[in-house]
Amino acid sequence: MILLTGFEPFGTHKVNPSEEIARALDGRRFGEHVVRGVVLPVHHREAAAQMAALLQAIDPAAILHVGLAEGRARIALERVALNVMDYAIADNAGYRALDEACVAGGPPAYFATLPLRDVLAALTADGVPAYISSTAGTYLCNQTLYATLHLVSCAGRTTRVGFVHLPLSAGMVAAAGVELPSMDAPLMQRAIETVLRVVAAT
Repeated sequence: MILLTGFEPFGTHKVNPSEEIARALDGRRFGEHVVRGVVLPVHHREAAAQMAALLQAIDPAAILHVGLAEGRARIALERVALNVMDYAIADNAGYRALDEACVAGGPPAYFATLPLRDVLAALTADGVPAYISSTAGTYLCNQTLYATLHLVSCAGRTTRVGFVHLPLSAGMVAAAGVELPSMDAPLMQRAIETVLRVVAAT
């Protein structure tokens, strides 16, 4: 099984493409693996707690987290998670972390364990704008990637873990009337399907 997570809307956003994709791909099969799609809360404690419970309950072969990154123009394959929480805005519980550790006493950073170069090559061949990013920020996306990698490492699991950031959807930019990069929702879903095919095959 491959665990695919998205996030609920946050900040000023009324929708979150990562939530929509996680719901749309729930139950889909890629190679020998069925996808379990889950939507995580944008919450400083509950997102990590839910991930810990999911790891115990389903023991996935791989985990692909997907989130939203306003201002990015391409699909971002995150390379590293830092042990820091420094929120530019409050989470959905109203909490704003400043210079806190994701996991007290944890290592400074973890590297994602998905085959990022293979994924990038597949996305490029499929005509999807994408790149390998070396910063997942310091909000819930980075925190969730770090917490998951820490859980997997401490448990001695072989589960592969990674994170993909999506741009705003074209509809979100149109509704907001702002000058920001966007990507069509069907293209973003096709990108995640490509990532899942590569992950399932490796």
